[in-house]
Amino acid sequence: MNMTAEMMKSMPMAEMPMGMDMMAMQEAIEACSACMQACTMCSDAMGGMEDMGTCASMCANCADMCTTMMRVMMRPMAMDMPSMMAMLEATIAMCKACMDECMSHAEMSETCRMCAQACEMAMNACMKMLSSMKAMA
Repeated sequence: MNMTAEMMKSMPMAEMPMGMDMMAMQEAIEACSACMQACTMCSDAMGGMEDMGTCASMCANCADMCTTMMRVMMRPMAMDMPSMMAMLEATIAMCKACMDECMSHAEMSETCRMCAQACEMAMNACMKMLSSMKAMA
């Protein structure tokens, strides 16, 4: 188990929303972290290539969204369910947009293919987290 998971397990559960799926949250944190890293690297790689400005910018935006989502999930004691759900929806939309952009370049760039894959994983993990929260509501 990684350090983040251990720390989350040690948090006082009385302060967290009842029924919160901590495993889904941990998966979403890890997927957002991996997506942020892949998007940052893809943005850097595509930034210097001709006609890849949209891809580079999309990846930078997705990296920022995933970083913010990850940081909010690491503070579950202050969680506001409606705002968390809205953030998850926005992160899902950004990951989908970035995934689609990178997939359009996947044949010419292994970096874009890997970034698209990381975006899909983050999108799916956030959808799982959102579904678990909707079930609680």
